[in-house]
Amino acid sequence: MKKLKSLLFILFIGIGISSGQTIKNQFIDVPSTNRETTFENVLQLFLSSDYFVLSADKDSGLIKCKIVNDDSKVFTKLKVDILEYNLLIRENQDKGTRIYIQANLRQKIRSVSVNNDGVYNDDAGVTKKPKYYEPLITFLKSNLN
Repeated sequence: MKKLKSLLFILFIGIGISSGQTIKNQFIDVPSTNRETTFENVLQLFLSSDYFVLSADKDSGLIKCKIVNDDSKVFTKLKVDILEYNLLIRENQDKGTRIYIQANLRQKIRSVSVNNDGVYNDDAGVTKKPKYYEPLITFLKSNLN
């Protein structure tokens, strides 16, 4: 009985961890526009916002951009999130355009030691957490539809 309880406990923990880390594919459907128009509109949106465009290739439909999430005062935040996004714009079978989104999380970590005032960069890689996708998706949906 004790082994069964332990097994069930491990099973429920595993299910909880896996469900917390997996999300559906991140994309946005933009109705009634072609790929080129959507590309230009998204690029213009980024250029007039806090998103920094790293590169853009109209032929492939790829836009790379980043945003720094640091809304704090000086010396008050020890970790700053830097999100780099890949957006791939494709036709969506007579339904307009689909924008696929991938997010890469980097963190700038400031040291709190008196003798060591360094700043460290940590590349966490591609993230699947919805909290990193939702602001961009909301921004695009509110400005493209």
